[in-house]
Amino acid sequence: MKTSRVVLWSGVVSLLGAGLAWAEEPGSAPGTQKARVLFANYKTVDPTTARAAELLAGARCPESGIVAFSVSGTSHVSEGGLSLLSYATTHTQEGGGWGAGGGTFVAPCTGLYFFNVSFVKDAYHYGATANDVFVHVLKNGTSKGRAMSGQGHVDRDTGVYSVTLFLEKGDYVQTFAASDGHLKRHLLEYNFTGHLVKQAAQDM
Repeated sequence: MKTSRVVLWSGVVSLLGAGLAWAEEPGSAPGTQKARVLFANYKTVDPTTARAAELLAGARCPESGIVAFSVSGTSHVSEGGLSLLSYATTHTQEGGGWGAGGGTFVAPCTGLYFFNVSFVKDAYHYGATANDVFVHVLKNGTSKGRAMSGQGHVDRDTGVYSVTLFLEKGDYVQTFAASDGHLKRHLLEYNFTGHLVKQAAQDM
């Protein structure tokens, strides 16, 4: 019994040390499985797009029904807790929702969306870790999965993750870098893509 208690307590300490909080996602039915709330201040964390996000949330859904963005960044270095990823290069920006140069997508339409993130972990430079590095996808501050580059015997490795999410108009989707033990991480290259798959009937 003593061993079991030690293992259980170690697991609790690990969760607290990682800075994770468990709470029910807003709008979820009572008694449903609890979701991981990772970043409560998701609306204010991005100074370059906070105001733009408010404007986009109030805009009309494009008549074309086309909403898509594809962005990329290089040489992100951070350590400690979650760090919002910003993307300097915008390859595609259609239908509103993405604030260029920032790291926040705000859904201009209610509907089903597809998102993909990928990154290259680089431990060659900046004293960055070769341990586990993650890029979390957050909807309104709540985790919807993550790309992971695990600890290995090479100093460069990749992570990729795709997810389909139902978004209400005005919902936020962001990506955050993290690492095992909050160690310094270097993302040599990272990419974020999303598009509207199907607009909800009530939003047409």
